[in-house]
Amino acid sequence: MRASRTLAMALPAIVAGQKPQYPPPFPPTPILPSSINYAPSVTPNVMDTTAPNAQVGCNAYGNDVKDLTLSVQYQSQERLAVRIYPKHLQPSNQSLYILSPSLTPQPGIGYGASKASSDLAFSWTNSPSFQFRITRASSGETIFDTYGHKIVFEDQFLELVTNMVPQYNIYGLAENLRGFRIPNNFTQTFWNAYNLDNDQELDVNGHSVHPVYLETRYGNGSKDSSLSHGVYARNAHGQEWLMRDESITYRTIGGSFDLYFLSGSTPKEVISQYQSGIVNTPYLPAYWHLGFQQVRWSYQNWSNLQDVVDAYAAQNIQLEGLMSDLDYLKTNRDFTDNPGHYDIGPGKAFLDRLHANGQYYMPILDPNIYVPNPANASDAYPPYDRGAELQAYIRDGNDSFYYGVEWPGFSVFPDFITPQAQQFWTEQCLAFHEKLAYDGFWLDVNDATSFCTGSCGQGLREENPIHVPFALPGDPNTSVAVDYRYPEMFNITNATEASSAASAMMSQSIMYPTPSVTPTPTVGRTLATPDVRNLTYPPYAINNFLPGHSLQKQVISPDATHNDGPYNSTEYELHNLYGHTSGNATYNALKAVFPGKRPFFINRSTFSGSGNFSGE
Repeated sequence: MRASRTLAMALPAIVAGQKPQYPPPFPPTPILPSSINYAPSVTPNVMDTTAPNAQVGCNAYGNDVKDLTLSVQYQSQERLAVRIYPKHLQPSNQSLYILSPSLTPQPGIGYGASKASSDLAFSWTNSPSFQFRITRASSGETIFDTYGHKIVFEDQFLELVTNMVPQYNIYGLAENLRGFRIPNNFTQTFWNAYNLDNDQELDVNGHSVHPVYLETRYGNGSKDSSLSHGVYARNAHGQEWLMRDESITYRTIGGSFDLYFLSGSTPKEVISQYQSGIVNTPYLPAYWHLGFQQVRWSYQNWSNLQDVVDAYAAQNIQLEGLMSDLDYLKTNRDFTDNPGHYDIGPGKAFLDRLHANGQYYMPILDPNIYVPNPANASDAYPPYDRGAELQAYIRDGNDSFYYGVEWPGFSVFPDFITPQAQQFWTEQCLAFHEKLAYDGFWLDVNDATSFCTGSCGQGLREENPIHVPFALPGDPNTSVAVDYRYPEMFNITNATEASSAASAMMSQSIMYPTPSVTPTPTVGRTLATPDVRNLTYPPYAINNFLPGHSLQKQVISPDATHNDGPYNSTEYELHNLYGHTSGNATYNALKAVFPGKRPFFINRSTFSGSGNFSGE
């Protein structure tokens, strides 16, 4: 089992001796050629001492945008918004620069809000260049300060530096595996991704993007005299936050500066102001949502699941819910059942018993749709046909659907920012519930993951179903051993984790070399070109941990297009929102399945505001 899927360790007595069944066997088709997965290697800018300094000169990583608009709003007593965006921004095309409120909440000015009543104050200067500062109105304490630095605004690169107090303390900027307090010599990269080799790697970008931090300044070592405030950057583009000794640098490869400052002044108040005032409060779970849930792959059939339920009962362990991994699906295809293992008839009987006990069933659901082999009539897959009829899938440019690779083989991806994709998803969830009375979903691999580079299925659909382009535990002719008593990479002791943590801490001081270190040569760096935006290899290379630091690797390519014509927004600006939008579509679909009830699903990839409708 992939470590990221372990919600509770399986009972060893139940799974001992089971045979490999994950993924379900495919016909003997070849693994994708390695050429499909080629992606050039680029040195991340934060690790390249030869990279241009955007604070010096112009057009460092894009084309300068010369005419900008500054908007300052005192939105409530505790919240101040500062927005910097292109002057000639067209309102109907704001998703390119400023996120539409249809994608994630966008707070406005509250009733009675004014500069006079605000906890915060905004000041600025144009000498020698535009700089601004946020202070506490009552004390004059500076909480955000760009003075002494340039604010860089290019079409593919934005940079803003804020001066910080010595030995500052900030928390947040999720998602990342690290200590609670963010180190002051650390770079947080935001580009949603799935690490096939080790999904619990320390200090790299993860599945989710939450560009918000809380800073606490401890006065005289006493909690009673400490003050906290918050900063939220409402931007979903690929981005980096560079924490350094006395500054934080915020860089993003697109969008605009859409900043929100929260006065606090306690950590609890900052969190409350962020949730209630900006992203909306978390959904109210039903009581059973909070209970113990059991999941792992390799359960062969309904009888195995019943054995698990019975074993928990025999040990007097309360079990609220049970989840299935891909084993229950026919060759990993959504909205199907694995014949001979998870037939619908026995499944209904199992769920009747489960529901009679007051327990619940939440199978996995991946937001990718298998593409049937057009040369094989027996490979028909009606969900794909319905989505194609509705034009509900992300496109490869404007001419055809984008064909990536996921667990079933060549797959397409619903375009969840469109109403036709919501219609498609709701229809499929309703129809599947009529066959199998599930109670919710576990929404997985919505980072959005694709196991090849680019629209690799073009011209190859007649090879479906293909195997994913790497070996899996339990595959024939491999030496990979699988112990089904434990999750993959499970360690009896924490020695491995402790060693990894120590190594990561040591590496922090050398990760970002000083000028005395021998320069790392620039490899394949894209140069800024007037009137050209390079979506797949932008001039500024963020420190994405995937091979070659490529934005194309293992995800839908940034140049894939959406169906929001006439603008055809790209994955370049919307990639980090795919998990968020697929989660929202799943929430809406489950409301139709369970009218009058609180939908339940857990969501692997999230953005600020996802908690309003999903478990995370």
